[in-house]
Amino acid sequence: MSRPRKPVKQSTNRPARSGGGTVIGLFIGLVLGAVFAAGAAWYFTRANPFQAPPTSPRVPDAERPPVALPGKPGDRPVVKQDFQFYKILPQGEGAQTESAPPATPPAPATVERLYLQVGAFEDPAEADNLKARLALAGIDASAQRGRSADGRTVHRVRIGPFSSPEEMAPMRSRLAEGGFTATVVRAAP
Repeated sequence: MSRPRKPVKQSTNRPARSGGGTVIGLFIGLVLGAVFAAGAAWYFTRANPFQAPPTSPRVPDAERPPVALPGKPGDRPVVKQDFQFYKILPQGEGAQTESAPPATPPAPATVERLYLQVGAFEDPAEADNLKARLALAGIDASAQRGRSADGRTVHRVRIGPFSSPEEMAPMRSRLAEGGFTATVVRAAP
């Protein structure tokens, strides 16, 4: 035989909402964190971090003149220091010069400078891009603006100047290793 079952009462007690508990917990955590931070600051500095150290007010001395700052009118010029290493170096300003007969200057000749031209563009942004790529490769280049034979404005990316082709050879090999092609250009200064 089966026993009759008692009807089960459904509980109408719902758990209380604790929405304020989270906000209060955060607030208490912030306050405790600030107190711990102030305590740690005091412990490590052994001073109150919220007050500036006491300073005595500055009283100007009537007997002492004001301090002159360098570069003001009426100041004494800065004395040039005498460094010993200038005398040791052969080309220093204090180096002893040998009396050599004055050489006759050679006849002024037109000096041509050699440049390595990596590119020429009508758009200055493209010239700047190439100059930036060269800079990333460790090569210092300059962008120069000029006119082409047909009158258009051209932005040339050049490296140099070099005085001789022998001086230019290592740079040409660096450019080739970096994947850049360059043309030798002669220009008068």
